[in-house]
Amino acid sequence: MHICMVMKMSIEELIREMVMVPGVSGFEEPFRRYLLERLREYNAKTDNLGNVIVTLGDGKKHIAFVAHMDEIGLITTHIEDNGFIRFMPVGGVDNRMLYGRVVEIYTDNGIIYGVIGLSPPHLTSEEERKKMYEWKELAIDIGANSKDEAIRMGVKPMQPARWKKDFVVMGKHIVTRGLDDRVGCAILYESLKRLHRKNFKNKITFIWTLQEETGLRGASALASKYRFDEVYVIDTITSATMPNVDYHLSPAKLGDGPVLRVADRRGVASQYLREKVFKIAKNNGIPVQEAVSGGSTDASTMFEHGMNSIPICIPVKYTHSPVEMIHLADVKNLIDLIEKIAES
Repeated sequence: MHICMVMKMSIEELIREMVMVPGVSGFEEPFRRYLLERLREYNAKTDNLGNVIVTLGDGKKHIAFVAHMDEIGLITTHIEDNGFIRFMPVGGVDNRMLYGRVVEIYTDNGIIYGVIGLSPPHLTSEEERKKMYEWKELAIDIGANSKDEAIRMGVKPMQPARWKKDFVVMGKHIVTRGLDDRVGCAILYESLKRLHRKNFKNKITFIWTLQEETGLRGASALASKYRFDEVYVIDTITSATMPNVDYHLSPAKLGDGPVLRVADRRGVASQYLREKVFKIAKNNGIPVQEAVSGGSTDASTMFEHGMNSIPICIPVKYTHSPVEMIHLADVKNLIDLIEKIAES
């Protein structure tokens, strides 16, 4: 029996478990299987693409809460004659986070570990050490001495890969890779657990989408099929409280509450829902913030299909890096806020 079925977990333990399950964008199947097992008692279903859906109640107003299950990563593309593995990024991968990393390649034989290394300072010039290498100049070293040896180990082109993850609890903070958006997945799960035994006037649907990081593709498929009165996308937003970043670019602080992502590169969120959420939060003593940011979320796709939508986000430092950081108070406040929105 899966560990998730035999023990009650704290929210930080749940986030850790979800973070560690692989699910590179386009290759979400391991996380989808994990999620469906956790959701077994809630009659979860999947659509044709693989989005996971749970619906509660049958009220006239239909409210959706959405989080994406996929994560950024890599895909193997070619094996060199000397055994090195070439790769391509999947999603918003920064070249700076590739160097000196341990990589997990997901093969039919299980996980094969490799490293992405750079020439050491002993063998490079000062000019070479200043160069920013692009992903296409790098390779994964799995310890194979030839292409045939790499193939015998189970590696081949078109396999997903990701960085080996650490998970650190720093007081009230969590630091790890993949909080975008496994923290949203955990929040949706905890909210579902809290709400499923309650009687409320609305129809509530919880959705875990795929391929958000590669073009909001799961949400786009949903938006073309379903009609929701209100859509709340539970995602992350970059906090600019870090060195060498202008705070006004993304003015959100860890620990000060969930963030209404008012605008990003795909447009402005629903002003009707913005006002509604602020009123609910104020009436229930739940701290919330507002901010703008780059990037986009599944909310923009819903909005483009004529549905009122707004992202409610967990502020994160060092987004899309191996050391994403969140504050647990924001997580707990967002779960409380979802409960009140569902009952509104």
